Amino acid sequence: MNSTRRILGLLKPYRGKVLLGFLFQTVVIVTRLIQPLITRQVVNDVIIAGRHQLLVQLCLTLLGLSLTRAVSSYVRVQMMERASQNVAYDLRTGLFRHLQTMSFSFYDRNRVGEIMSRMTGDLEGVRDYLAGGIITMFEQGITFFGALVFMFTLSWQATLTILAMLPLIAWIAFRFRSRIRPAFREAREQTATLNTRVQENLAGIHVVKAFVREQYERELFEQENRKLLGVNLKITDIWRTYVPIMHGLSEICTPLVLATGSVLIATGHMDIGTLVGVTGYIWMLTQPMRMLSQIINSMTRASTSAEKIFYYLDLGPSIRDDDNPQTVNERKGRVEFDRVTFSYDQQPVLQDISFVAEPGQTIAIMGATGAGKTSLVRLLSRSYDVISGRVLVDGVDVRRQRLKELRCGIGYVPQETFLFSESLFENIRFGRPDASLDAVVAAARAAQAEEFIEEMPLKYETVVGERGVGLSGGQKQRTAIARALLIDPSILVLDDATSAVDMQTEYLIQQHLERSIQGRTTFIIAHRMSSVKNADLILVLNQGRIAERGSHQELMALKGEYWQMWQDQLTSISGEGGGV
Repeated sequence: MNSTRRILGLLKPYRGKVLLGFLFQTVVIVTRLIQPLITRQVVNDVIIAGRHQLLVQLCLTLLGLSLTRAVSSYVRVQMMERASQNVAYDLRTGLFRHLQTMSFSFYDRNRVGEIMSRMTGDLEGVRDYLAGGIITMFEQGITFFGALVFMFTLSWQATLTILAMLPLIAWIAFRFRSRIRPAFREAREQTATLNTRVQENLAGIHVVKAFVREQYERELFEQENRKLLGVNLKITDIWRTYVPIMHGLSEICTPLVLATGSVLIATGHMDIGTLVGVTGYIWMLTQPMRMLSQIINSMTRASTSAEKIFYYLDLGPSIRDDDNPQTVNERKGRVEFDRVTFSYDQQPVLQDISFVAEPGQTIAIMGATGAGKTSLVRLLSRSYDVISGRVLVDGVDVRRQRLKELRCGIGYVPQETFLFSESLFENIRFGRPDASLDAVVAAARAAQAEEFIEEMPLKYETVVGERGVGLSGGQKQRTAIARALLIDPSILVLDDATSAVDMQTEYLIQQHLERSIQGRTTFIIAHRMSSVKNADLILVLNQGRIAERGSHQELMALKGEYWQMWQDQLTSISGEGGGV
């Protein structure tokens, strides 16, 4: 019920259209309720009494009611559809905006396919309810009670005959709802799971084909699809059990009323015209009973769909601006980690990390896979929050700074490059949409991307495919470096940003970056020693702790972990020890 109330609350900004929709639907209902009275008059006054002069007038009245009903229905559909489409737009926009505010941890725990299922199928289920479900409930409810009143005035005996069936129908409807609701919820969950399976398969289709795993993926999809089939068949079984019973009980009302009416006519307590009028109201009384299953179905679908949407909307971001944010006077790029400890899902990632990066310095971060290198640089922009300790940028704790201002000063080149299905020009200036072509070209030149861009038929207007399909790994990385340089950040983070380029291209990028990073505090995560040997400070992480720190010369003199990494790479390059 809480979900239903919140769904109806979405209509508040469009209550004018909704009220008009309900008003015109009331007109439709009233014209239907009047029609059996006119039919009764045709039988009694025209057919039996022989007052044929009334026939034209009564037929014109019926025609007028039909035209009024048609026009009113048209207006009602227009109003409710417009209102529901506007609500869907608002809900879709609001949900998307809300998702933009959610922290990294939210996307770590929720799969993209499931989120897409909420924004499409679930949202459309809510819209369908607003467009037709609530008006159907209103229509059937008013029709039932209106017909009850009119029928009672014609024959209270026939009315009581139908009312005797209501308790049984109501009990069956209650049982139906109690069983169909969890089944619908299970169906929505399984649909989301299936959508996730499809999304992941299509996103990784190149890997699937490369490893010839099409059959395996088909089997997984069939397994999830069969689960969805089972849930839907379960819903069908519930329908098959309860809906025919409710329909059958409502159908019994017609012969019962006809039998009651025949007895009343035979005893002189009812005329034929009244019986005809009463039979006209039978449909209006029994139709809501027949529609009860569909109404329950519509309400249940909408509420189960809305539950997940409202769950996302109610789930606020774990990382947000401080109530009293502190503004940095000047962005110089000074970074300090003060006894920082960070865990993810109660798994320790970083422990007691302390160091200082002065403005303009280059900090290299080395370590084995899983040592916490990427987690460390992500704390700079508050992608995650520390468990204890502080991360200070320009002397202010990042948790006290406005997220937008903090992140605008950090240029980030991720290990896994993501490009949008836009032109290279738009991809490079993504963080600075007002940048000129000259600025974009300068950034591309600094990232060694200008050469391959100029060789393309449309140059900077070349549209890359989804996720950068159409570009090599190295071309995507160079584009991402240009994107980071264009925003002119005070802090630049290169997370293994040259791993997909050859050593010659890496050397050229480094030569240009040396000029581009002057005056910027730069964090470099790399596995190639050539990328880090000129750094002002090298941090070697081991199981989330700083095992070694110092310059290249200092760490080589220690002959510790850094020295061993250097030796391993030399061995690999030279081919010693079985290398190629």
